[in-house]
Amino acid sequence: MKRLVVSGLLVFLGVWAFAQTADEILKKVEEQGFFGTGRESLYASLAVEIQEKGQPTVDYAFRVWAKEYSDGTTKVLLLYAAPEDVAGTIFLAHVPKEGTARMWLYLPELALVKELVGEGERKGEFIAGSGITYEDISKGFSYREDYESELLSEEDLSGFPTWKLGLSPRASGAEWSRVLLWVHREHYFVVRAEFYDKDGKLSRVLLVPELVTDSLGPRPALLQVENLGKGSRGEVRILERSCAEIPDEYFLPENLGKLRL
Repeated sequence: MKRLVVSGLLVFLGVWAFAQTADEILKKVEEQGFFGTGRESLYASLAVEIQEKGQPTVDYAFRVWAKEYSDGTTKVLLLYAAPEDVAGTIFLAHVPKEGTARMWLYLPELALVKELVGEGERKGEFIAGSGITYEDISKGFSYREDYESELLSEEDLSGFPTWKLGLSPRASGAEWSRVLLWVHREHYFVVRAEFYDKDGKLSRVLLVPELVTDSLGPRPALLQVENLGKGSRGEVRILERSCAEIPDEYFLPENLGKLRL
């Protein structure tokens, strides 16, 4: 009798899990954010390694502050800490719940704050060869506004239980003709993503090979990005994160040249 009850419960839980829609799953993915916190306030330090075809490996270091406000706006501040030639550069983004994000760069050598307005600037790589754009950093895995989503299957991917989602653009002009996401069924992290260009060719792959647990709970240990068109690879490793309260002054564009981070 006990075995029947347990079996029945497992079947029920399995049916309930799959009964979630693709949109419901994506909403929870967005709540996790790029670094997998699901919290209103976050600090993280990152190490980034870039390998471009025919070039030596370059190592970067970053510090990131992010905060979610009551109106649904998320603000992200990213400090380039190393190497020396870019140290002190700051990226700031204000991402509303709906609508277009605003982004700025502070260039210390020029003591200049520049707003990123054009599409080319906003979709530019935040490190050359990383395959990660300014929009990726500001928005995380936020696709619900621009893409229709479909739950394709449940799959075991490298030991992770996942949902496989297919995304197609809502309108012409979208950056990708198709996106495939593999979402962890327990933690709602994207553990693999494939991006297809306008010709339907696989152009970029994101991969989370490992999850770890810190004081805030489970999170990706690192994020690997491969730009197939350029033959470059990037690896983002989270060294530290915390949910300490962050001053609002960090997120004002006019303060970028005054901050002591």
